[in-house]
Amino acid sequence: MTEKFYSFTKALVLRVALVLAFVSLAAGEVSAQSRTITGTVKDSMGPVMAASVVVEGTTVGVSTGMNGEFTLQVPASAKQIKVSYVGYDDQVVDLVASKTVYDITLRETSTAMDEVVVVGYATVKRRDVVGSVSSVSSEALAQMPVASVSEAMSGRMAGVQVTSTEGDPDADIKIRVRGTGSITQDSSPLYIVDGFPVESISDIPASDIQSIDVLKDAFSTAIYGSRGANGVIIVTTKSGTSDRITVNYNLYYGFKNMATKHALVPQNTYDFVRTQYEYAMLKGNLSSYYESNYGLWEDMDVYAGMPGNDWVDQVFGREGRVFDHNISVAGGGEKFSWTAGYTHHDEKAIMIGSDYKRNNLSFKGQFKPNKRVSLDFNIRYSDVEVTGSGANGLNDRGSQSGNSRLKNAIVYSPIPRNAAIVDEDNPDDYNNYVHPVQAVWDNDSRYTRTTWNANAAFQWEIVDNLRLRVEAGLDDYQEDRDRFYGVSSYASRYASAGYQNLPLTEWNGTYREKIRNTNTLQYDFKDLLSKDHSLNILAGMEYLVTRQNKRTTVVEGFPDYFGSEMAWNFTSSGEHPYQVGNVYSNDDVLFSFFGRVNYDYKGKYMVSATMRADGSSKFAKGNQWGYFPSAAASWRLSGEEWLKNADWLDNLKIRYSFGTAGNNNIPSGQTSTLFSASQTSWISQGPVYWSAGAAMSNPDLKWETTYSHNIGLDFGFFRGRLNGSVEVYQSNTKDLLINFPITGGYSTQYRNLGEVRNRGIEVTLSSALVRKQNWGINFDANIAFNENEVMDLGGLDKITASAGMFSTEITYDYLVQEGRPLGDIYGYINDGMYTIDDFDYNNGTWTLKKGVADASKVTGIEHVRPGAPKYVDVNNDGKIDADDIVNIGNVQPLFTGGFSLTAYAYGFDFAANFTYSYGNKVYNANKIEFSTTKTTQGQNALESVSPDNRWTNIDWETGELVNDPERLASMNAGKTMWVPYSTKRIAQSWAVEDASFLRLASLTVGYTLPEKWTKKIRLNRIRVYATGTNLFCWTPYSGYDPEVDTRRSNPLTPNVDYSAFPKSRSWVFGINLSF
Repeated sequence: MTEKFYSFTKALVLRVALVLAFVSLAAGEVSAQSRTITGTVKDSMGPVMAASVVVEGTTVGVSTGMNGEFTLQVPASAKQIKVSYVGYDDQVVDLVASKTVYDITLRETSTAMDEVVVVGYATVKRRDVVGSVSSVSSEALAQMPVASVSEAMSGRMAGVQVTSTEGDPDADIKIRVRGTGSITQDSSPLYIVDGFPVESISDIPASDIQSIDVLKDAFSTAIYGSRGANGVIIVTTKSGTSDRITVNYNLYYGFKNMATKHALVPQNTYDFVRTQYEYAMLKGNLSSYYESNYGLWEDMDVYAGMPGNDWVDQVFGREGRVFDHNISVAGGGEKFSWTAGYTHHDEKAIMIGSDYKRNNLSFKGQFKPNKRVSLDFNIRYSDVEVTGSGANGLNDRGSQSGNSRLKNAIVYSPIPRNAAIVDEDNPDDYNNYVHPVQAVWDNDSRYTRTTWNANAAFQWEIVDNLRLRVEAGLDDYQEDRDRFYGVSSYASRYASAGYQNLPLTEWNGTYREKIRNTNTLQYDFKDLLSKDHSLNILAGMEYLVTRQNKRTTVVEGFPDYFGSEMAWNFTSSGEHPYQVGNVYSNDDVLFSFFGRVNYDYKGKYMVSATMRADGSSKFAKGNQWGYFPSAAASWRLSGEEWLKNADWLDNLKIRYSFGTAGNNNIPSGQTSTLFSASQTSWISQGPVYWSAGAAMSNPDLKWETTYSHNIGLDFGFFRGRLNGSVEVYQSNTKDLLINFPITGGYSTQYRNLGEVRNRGIEVTLSSALVRKQNWGINFDANIAFNENEVMDLGGLDKITASAGMFSTEITYDYLVQEGRPLGDIYGYINDGMYTIDDFDYNNGTWTLKKGVADASKVTGIEHVRPGAPKYVDVNNDGKIDADDIVNIGNVQPLFTGGFSLTAYAYGFDFAANFTYSYGNKVYNANKIEFSTTKTTQGQNALESVSPDNRWTNIDWETGELVNDPERLASMNAGKTMWVPYSTKRIAQSWAVEDASFLRLASLTVGYTLPEKWTKKIRLNRIRVYATGTNLFCWTPYSGYDPEVDTRRSNPLTPNVDYSAFPKSRSWVFGINLSF
């Protein structure tokens, strides 16, 4: 985005605001005479700040100030004013013509359960919810500045696990609601923003959000049918509510640094050279390798204390910057209310070449020409610009590990080769290990994505209590991604014949359009039934079509001096257009009918039922329609006569629900054979050929279905001072849509097979520990236990997968089988290292004793000797091989959750938010990669395997390779770490670590200036604040961060830590202005 665009958008928002303000003010002039009233709003403790005072039947109103005072201009015809505040009963006050001063006392509501939550196609009060729904309010979102909605959700809702997979500013956010329901498919929930289903909520600024509601059980999600099997996250954006123009402006600026730099520390120069010396002695190439590069043994002291390049710091040590400002303007009149907003977020990440920018524009309005008709509309626009390809090679062309930027920063030599002799680098000897800074620029990336979302709704109350609502919407998504691969990249080294070791570029464009129409008819029987009965019904239909087109262009053979900008700007300089692709996906059409019935007797007994029928174009005729019923009931015990005198009890409700939800989350076109055109130079008749692709069609595919039971207990005590819930649930997902590996010309085929079960317990507590006039303390906490188990694999013995970091050295390191949870890691059990006692030594030859298993086949060490890594011989056959691979850990946590502490005192506010997880494991592939030399001499390793921290075969006083058993034992007394000279990298228990953690996710301290000061400069409110994020993370995990997931292209390989972008710690300072 250019500066001109920023200036234009800012000016546009302000102009729209001024025009609407003029219209609104002009409407106000039409009013006849008015008068001014004043007053004070208080509760049992004293004045109430920010209470809403509104003329009844209009949107004319104000908010009370710091001392509970208000001044309001009321029309001469006004009869009443209504005073409201969260946690208190609304107070309606009659206006008297002769009275201009009013003192109003609010009474704390008997329960905090009257807040409104959004469920499928409707809103209900919290007290009337019969399903499982968790929420985050705008007040909670305002506690801390965050870049996205996903960040604000972390740790705030029981059973909702939010994981930032890496530390880059545009990292994928993984959200799971009550565990993982699918095996090979994505288990992400459905996202609904203002009624429209969207692909992601990452590009929505938190400042635009009014509320976030998460539907967790199948009763709540069944109304969404095929899309709700993994939960539904409903985001509602802010609306205009007042007759006067209100402006809110927020700005913050801050700094970012690498959070845990010292978690992975490479060897210093001296230890690096000593490691090279020992490896050369063991390989027998001291003269040809070591001495030609590092000099003689006698010269080794020159390296002691020699400073080396800190490549991690050079690549990831940049001080990041973050700047964000947003403005929202709202207003309206008796018939029209509106709000407009603009957000700009600019972030310079800690990695060189990595930057992130986002702009958001939004407008939302409602027009009510009369009491029976309303028109709602909203428009949202976002554009994101990201530079830098991140730290790992997950999205790299040709290799997922060969270009990993963190790997190069760790293993690259801290000094130039031949440094002690001619002081020059010799990059030809580095094989696949590239200069870390060059690796960044030779794997450059830039991409932009833009999203337009427009929604409109017409609502008409045809007769009393019968409402028709017609909604229509359009969502347009475009992404353009440029990649550059320089001469040192894996893609360049293995390009087409004749163009190898030359730069190439890859461009990918994704264009997606969604069109939606939803029509609902709702009737409330309140005028036909006595006040003890409440009955309302809803019926509707929905049509949703998604069209997608992907384009790809790969050009090879650029001049070797080209960098990324030159290659992108002069694409025609590439000599070989290797690939040009244009793929149109089959239209994804979903046609649905749905209905819901709610019945309530005396506010104590509630019954609800829903039904949805979905027809999907992803399935063949006969399997297109899925039917998803659900039902729920609740009993509010606190409403019974025998509890009416329990003043300490606000709410006590038991609820049960059962429901079904479907899933059709597979690519379109899987039921018929699709052909595509490709190019090759290996066919003599011509370069173009048509093929059916790698996926075999399956016309028998049908719906994946989740069956869910949920029992909940909601409670509230002491006039809202303690609220919470306890829930027990079980969900079984059957007829899983699995991408199944096959042979015979095809590689995969989607099939329905298997069953996965998730069951658990969730507890949520919210407490007002202290609630005084000038100060208060609140505490909120949640915890969730989830047990995941594969119940059936459809006759299969197992499903295996490889995380793919180490090519073919590991055939598989993840396995799915019946009776086990998803996320089982398989590998060898580490047994430390071979010691002197494991060998017979004879004249320079080490021979394993009888009964000691030989691990040379899996380690690649040709001649095993003391100090080599050792593994458990599981089957006792005397050798370590693939038959000794067993389960070495599972990534599923025992429980997860979060808690927060908020407080206010005399204008100051404080908020601390914590998240935690216990029992989860991480597959630390970095540990394997950076502690193993493989076949490459000259690469560095971690400090943990430096000569002083592990077994060594060298007498460092003399430089002699020691073979004498007693002398070796003496030299290595107390050592437990083995030598790093294995030539193969294998999955092993040593690398599967406990990744339990307790994280201080954010800490905010703010101060709101007294109103008597702000009014002097015509401002309603000024608040300054400071926020720190990711301030500490207590964990036994040895890597950078325990929340990591780098091999996420395959759902079967979760929680792998391999060359992840390190997470950062940040401090920001900001100001809120309201006027």
